[in-house]
Amino acid sequence: MAYPFSSDQVMVRNRWYIAAFSDEITREPMERTILGKAVVFYRTEAGKPVAMYGICPHRYFPLAQGRLEGDAIVCGYHGFKFDFDGKCIEIPSQGTGAGFCQPSYRIEERGSLCWIWMGDEDQCDPALIPPYEDFGLDQPGWYDSSYNYCHIDGRPQLLIDNLMDLTHLPYVHHHIKGAEGMKNPKLHQEERNGFLNVVREMPLYWNPFHELIYGKDAAFEGEARVENATAVYGPELIRTGLGTIQSIDGDTNVPPELGTIHILHGITPETETTVHYFGFSTRNFRLGDKGLDEFQLNSDVKIRGQDKVAIEAVEKRLDRSAELQQELLVKSDLGAVTVRKMIQKMLDAEAREDA
Repeated sequence: MAYPFSSDQVMVRNRWYIAAFSDEITREPMERTILGKAVVFYRTEAGKPVAMYGICPHRYFPLAQGRLEGDAIVCGYHGFKFDFDGKCIEIPSQGTGAGFCQPSYRIEERGSLCWIWMGDEDQCDPALIPPYEDFGLDQPGWYDSSYNYCHIDGRPQLLIDNLMDLTHLPYVHHHIKGAEGMKNPKLHQEERNGFLNVVREMPLYWNPFHELIYGKDAAFEGEARVENATAVYGPELIRTGLGTIQSIDGDTNVPPELGTIHILHGITPETETTVHYFGFSTRNFRLGDKGLDEFQLNSDVKIRGQDKVAIEAVEKRLDRSAELQQELLVKSDLGAVTVRKMIQKMLDAEAREDA
């Protein structure tokens, strides 16, 4: 068993994961390990993204260290050439091709994101990609920004747990004004648009952070209430945000439309104990405001960096710690425990199919 699951397998295969931001995949081959496998990415001459197993079968040389010829990739060691669909079309030392096909993976480019499917082919359905309309990506009246990437030397579930329990904000992210409200929020779970949402309600006072986001004209006095929901689309994508601010019994003059910011967290397993962390945000106000873009990006990078430090500190001692002491779970772990159970069901289903 591998913490926190009751199975040896801890990476769900049959999901669409973010492989890369669209602008990362170019005519220059790029390697990224996903679900424990090296994958080489590049674009055909027509601009279509390609995802192929990234190790040459001849001497196990990384294909990303080769070069492109048209839509094919040529291994930089002995010149074996593989077409975009993986077929070996040239072996220079023989003057022939081969009846061999390098594994390739389905990749879907949707706007600013490239999604990869590395699971069972008969279950591959593009309709399973998380719905952009639910979080405002590529939607009318919405704007996306603050794209950033972080590599974490910690198992993917630690990142998921971190996002599901936001009571860490005043401690790990103590620089955020108003984070104290996250210490002990009212907590419940519900289904919205077919996805799990963990909803937190807490008091809120206008502070300089809100002014940076919404502007001076949106300021209010007195205590308001904020409803903050974390949406779980699966182990591959989680949405957080600043929440919906409402007045309390009409006593607070809160502007009726402060706008919405969604913060997206793409979680792509690299290995069982490392993860690719893709971040970006969407909003329906101050569209195209470069000052807000810069503030959000700097804020996100700092916050994700602090999460990285915390998660990597846990990972270093995790296996031994779990052997010596049973994990203490508390009420703020409601969302994390629910998602763990959800993922365990996915792992169990895949194990039955493989049996």
